[in-house]
Amino acid sequence: MSKITAGFDSPVHDAQQVFRELMEAMSRPGKRVSLDYSTQFGSASLAATQVLLTLADNATRLWLSPHFGTDKALIENIRFHCSSPLTELKSESVFALVRGSELEEFEGFNIGDEQYPDKSTTLIIEVDSLTEGDTLSFAGPGIQSTTEMKVKGLNPLFLLALVTKRSHFPHGVDILFTSGSDVIALPRSTAVTLETEEATCM
Repeated sequence: MSKITAGFDSPVHDAQQVFRELMEAMSRPGKRVSLDYSTQFGSASLAATQVLLTLADNATRLWLSPHFGTDKALIENIRFHCSSPLTELKSESVFALVRGSELEEFEGFNIGDEQYPDKSTTLIIEVDSLTEGDTLSFAGPGIQSTTEMKVKGLNPLFLLALVTKRSHFPHGVDILFTSGSDVIALPRSTAVTLETEEATCM
């Protein structure tokens, strides 16, 4: 039995609207942006589904973490609506969809090269919440001083990697944290600090 679900009602208009919201998120790191459409593929969140519908196409290879790689409904809808080829190699992926609890490090993903630093992987990281949990402080382009975001559901090893093992700009991956209908962007140009009760980990 087919697991195909409806995509955008008006594919061009709706994708343009979501794209504008994503550009707002990317230009203002740490800002929580709500994506308002209700379409959903398998176990992916509403926000992650809309990101894929808007950005993924037949020229963008997609890597799925083990959690999503066994989701037949998600895979069937990606193939039908986005036509994105799935890859088993992180290094080949233009986009990667992963549960935050699964991800431990950045190793293996494409971080771009000297000629094309923008040809890196964009990580779509599903988390439990963007309104509670650990506090991350951002600084860099698009941020007047610093700004903070809350995130719950990231692997502790990945939290450490965020502040200690990210590649230096212009190399590195862009990140879209998604939960429910919400998305928060972390561009590769943004510096990250993990705020703790005792001290600040740089």
